[in-house]
Amino acid sequence: MLNKEIYLKEVAKSLALLSNEVAILNAINLYDINIVAEDFFPGLLNLIYGYQLKNANYLEKNAPAIDLFDEINRIAIQVTSDSSSKKINHTIEEFHKNKSYKSYDRLVVLILTQKKKYTTTFNTDGNFVFDKTKDIWDVEDLMKDIRELATERIKEISNYLSKELCDKYYAVKTTQASEIDTIIDLIEYISKHRNVKKGRNTEVDPEYKIYKRFREFADNLIAEYTTLFAVYGDALEVVNDTLGIDEAQDIIIMFYLQDISIQYLDEAGNNPVVALNRLVAHFEERLSVNGKKYDRAAIKFYLINEMIKCRVFPNERSEYDDSEQ
Repeated sequence: MLNKEIYLKEVAKSLALLSNEVAILNAINLYDINIVAEDFFPGLLNLIYGYQLKNANYLEKNAPAIDLFDEINRIAIQVTSDSSSKKINHTIEEFHKNKSYKSYDRLVVLILTQKKKYTTTFNTDGNFVFDKTKDIWDVEDLMKDIRELATERIKEISNYLSKELCDKYYAVKTTQASEIDTIIDLIEYISKHRNVKKGRNTEVDPEYKIYKRFREFADNLIAEYTTLFAVYGDALEVVNDTLGIDEAQDIIIMFYLQDISIQYLDEAGNNPVVALNRLVAHFEERLSVNGKKYDRAAIKFYLINEMIKCRVFPNERSEYDDSEQ
């Protein structure tokens, strides 16, 4: 019994790692979970349920509504990080439109974060059965089913997760800069690029910027900052304590960020969300020339934090004065 609990804890830890990572990526509009889903989930679900699932891309590249399929047990599974009813409805519609119900008796939607309490009626036009209480799964559902398995099977699952998820995840992390290294290298990169224009006449007023100037995007910007602060706020404090940036260096950083961010904002048609994402990509590309991978979310947090301080997308004084009249 003791061994079973040990294996269950290891399994829970691994699945929590995956779910949390997906949730964080979702919050910052990065949805690249397909690489994990393609080859990782068939093995995991086959161990749990005894299926013979395969990656649907081997059947048809980007198969609509299907990520995993088992022709013998006639089950198709969509793996997604989007828990919305809209996404589930779209999956069902595609499954129906492509008449996949002729090949599979059951469609399951596996949510990588946390499913909701769905009140929507999911319409299948009577061609197949989709039970929202049984056919929508999340990590918690997987854990409940794993708990019912024999100890040896749970051990297999634990070993599989360790090998296919945790080991690979941490192996990748060793070739990536940590969030602290990312922010430090970003600041050092900016500091070395001293070709900046004359200082702009700007006004530091975060509330004006967010709630007036960028009011159409306020909810998005606030949500991103709040989510990222919870993950990267401590790292930024460590960076500030470590670097001890002097006033002259701080001015150089400010001028550089003002110039480049205004350029990207102009190119994005004054859309701060688009401009910010392009700016993140710009710095990620510049930092990664040495072959090291950097924490893109950490770059984004640093830039959003500088935006709040009005150093990214600064409030031009003339525009600001006009708005106050």
